[in-house]
Amino acid sequence: MERDEFIKSLGLGLALVCTGSCLSGCGKSSNDGPEDKPDPGPGGGNTNTATIDLSTDLKAIGDQAKANGVLFFRIAAGNTAASFVATESICPHQGGNLVWKQADNRIQCQLHFSEYATNGSVLQGPQGTTGNTRTLKIYSTSISGTKLTATIA
Repeated sequence: MERDEFIKSLGLGLALVCTGSCLSGCGKSSNDGPEDKPDPGPGGGNTNTATIDLSTDLKAIGDQAKANGVLFFRIAAGNTAASFVATESICPHQGGNLVWKQADNRIQCQLHFSEYATNGSVLQGPQGTTGNTRTLKIYSTSISGTKLTATIA
């Protein structure tokens, strides 16, 4: 084999190896991160809804629970949909956990202390950092028996 033929065959082989590597790298990973799929959690399974059991969770005003990437909390007595709020459980600023602060009547991020109203509007942006946050997603809720379900849109 002459030098020119060897270089051409080497170049063709290298091109095929690189093409195969690029194509496999561009494919969808089977190990998608949490930003790609909500955590099924105890209310789990269906990524279009999140459900909790009112016979065990959210018994008192101020109680909170998380399921399938949704933060549920009770704002009033009674088992009607209006007695509960369901919102995303992760802060849109930088991914901190959100909690319901009953005493302050607001949702708070535990990372930079952004605060939100029960309708999702921003009451206070992140502290000690640059950047802004957006309004929280608030999900519609329904009750069937003892099950409280949020529809994730």
